[in-house]
Amino acid sequence: MADAIDLVWLKKDLRLHDHSPLSLVAREGGNRQCIIIYLYEPDQLGEKTVHGSHVAFVNEGLVDLDLKLLGEEHTILCKTENGATIPKLSGGRINNQNHMQQVSEAIYRHEFKCITVCHAGAAFTFSSIHKKRPIHQILCHMESGHLKSFSRDKQVRRWCRANNVPIREFDQTGVTRCLQNRDDFSKKFHKFLNQKIVETPTASELAQMRQSRLLDLEKEHIKLHGKCNTPMNPTDLCEIPIEHRGDRIERQYGGETKALETFNSFLSHRGANYSYGISSPNTSWTTGSRLSPYLTWGNISLRYVIVATREKQEELRAAQKKKSGSNPVKNNPWLRSLASFQSRMHWRSHFIQKLETQPSLECQDQCLAFSNLRRQPGDFNQQYYDAWCEGRTGFPFVDACMRCLIRCGWVNFRMRAMLVSFATYNLWLDWKKIAGHLARVFLDYEPGIHYPQLQMQAGTTGINAMRVYNVTKQGKDQDPNGIFIRNFCPELKDVPMEYIHEPCNMPLNVQRKVGVRIGGSGGNRYCITDAMASSCSDLGINEKSECDVTFYPSPIVDEKKTAKAAKDKLSAVRKQESTKQEAAQVYLKHGSRRSPGMKDRDGVMPKALSSTVKRVKLDTGQMSLVSSWKNVSQEQSMEPEAAEVEENCKSKLIICLDDEGNDS
Repeated sequence: MADAIDLVWLKKDLRLHDHSPLSLVAREGGNRQCIIIYLYEPDQLGEKTVHGSHVAFVNEGLVDLDLKLLGEEHTILCKTENGATIPKLSGGRINNQNHMQQVSEAIYRHEFKCITVCHAGAAFTFSSIHKKRPIHQILCHMESGHLKSFSRDKQVRRWCRANNVPIREFDQTGVTRCLQNRDDFSKKFHKFLNQKIVETPTASELAQMRQSRLLDLEKEHIKLHGKCNTPMNPTDLCEIPIEHRGDRIERQYGGETKALETFNSFLSHRGANYSYGISSPNTSWTTGSRLSPYLTWGNISLRYVIVATREKQEELRAAQKKKSGSNPVKNNPWLRSLASFQSRMHWRSHFIQKLETQPSLECQDQCLAFSNLRRQPGDFNQQYYDAWCEGRTGFPFVDACMRCLIRCGWVNFRMRAMLVSFATYNLWLDWKKIAGHLARVFLDYEPGIHYPQLQMQAGTTGINAMRVYNVTKQGKDQDPNGIFIRNFCPELKDVPMEYIHEPCNMPLNVQRKVGVRIGGSGGNRYCITDAMASSCSDLGINEKSECDVTFYPSPIVDEKKTAKAAKDKLSAVRKQESTKQEAAQVYLKHGSRRSPGMKDRDGVMPKALSSTVKRVKLDTGQMSLVSSWKNVSQEQSMEPEAAEVEENCKSKLIICLDDEGNDS
């Protein structure tokens, strides 16, 4: 019988530093051969949240890691096939369509040497390998993803149990599987942070692994279904709907190399104004860390980011103390900014823990008392949804933010929250209806942040205040000169300052002067025809064959009236005694334990329970949760995905209670 091998399963962890599975096989693998594998999984690619830009970003990370494992510098961006120099990436961003094309051509010519890449399912591929060479163990990082990834993980575990193959999952986010007591989250998270960062394999260790232990599939006569010699272009992936296979022309570039460059520039100079610049979409491009897509796809380690930031803080404190002896926190904007950044890194895992604890948050309201809101006949307006998705609502700041996401795959957090607020309150759209679109335009889509935050902004958590943004005021506050609006809504570039945030108030003679018509189809240019002659006459246009007109829509809703109507509906539910009782249970399960002054929806902290009562409630939380879903399904018709998640969560509870805890 052939010797057993170690299998490193790469998922959202495409990096070399602080990578336990790769470090183990490279530094401690002994004489056992290994295979490093990444899979384009059809079932995962078919998830509604997947976009071509996600796949392209992953491909860049794959190529970067393959080159590092090969012991080569990442020079793929230097030359095109004909020897022309590719423009240098600015801040890790692809600059334009031509630049993207050049980068893509270079990436898709790369032939994998160290990583085995297949377009196939996980359990199926592992089984194919196991038949030829027994798998000694599977090494991977734990993932807290959407329901389809959880279903995939269960399938892999079943295969491992059936074939007596151990699977070792390593923590990379500080999130705990089957956390029984939310009070323990902070303690466990800090324990994770205090663990030593995994050493990066040296060049000699990587060389030894390549030469003597990396399995050569051809020599072993192992043929794998869907094996890819080069990265798969998302345009060729039939699992992704054709309209979602494209790329974002100004998105960030993927890979560990760019991730570390971005982080280093943040710690060296960009982070000094983090606290002051992250609220505005104009300044956050440079003052923000811009690490979110790299953290999502595992190009950089969360623990490394937090520990390195902590070291920078200590360095600044020591320098401040040596210089003046004054209080460094009060007098050093750098320290204030880094403290703010650190808190957001902690929040990241705090939110992912919510989805890990309660996977149903992907498709059910956290507080079930809100389940009927926005889901009554006639509530969903397709025209509103389409206008919001395309950035043509008639509210310039909203439209600019959405178009920014469509072009770049990123906008700062405040603007994301505003987009959700506008959709769920002013347009009265169900958060579940907008979840897929936002996931696709977010290059940094992270399920554990996405769904809890959507519900928080939509007001369905039961424990958070209503966040209803005045989008016009936000525009005036965060983009007072209309710079951001003019950039992403070019049809408004010549609109005078006094009308840039409310072009619907612009007089007709001003519209004529700047060449934009308010009340058209929005953001499109039309050649003047006889059918439009009267409109052209209104605008003072006489030579119809030589000119065209730019249209921008009128506001699709009355901002103040729709906001008030939505708040009234939510307030009516929040005031019910049954809602308050359920919200108290939600707080016990998910509420932050680090904010003793945090108030609930009515401005009052939920009443504290005795430790004994709390313990009983938390210990029975999993079972009572399943029970509550059953009750909801009996009282109202259960949506298809809700029925599926009930079964998934029952399975998760069973997995948590597995005999030896291998699956917990």
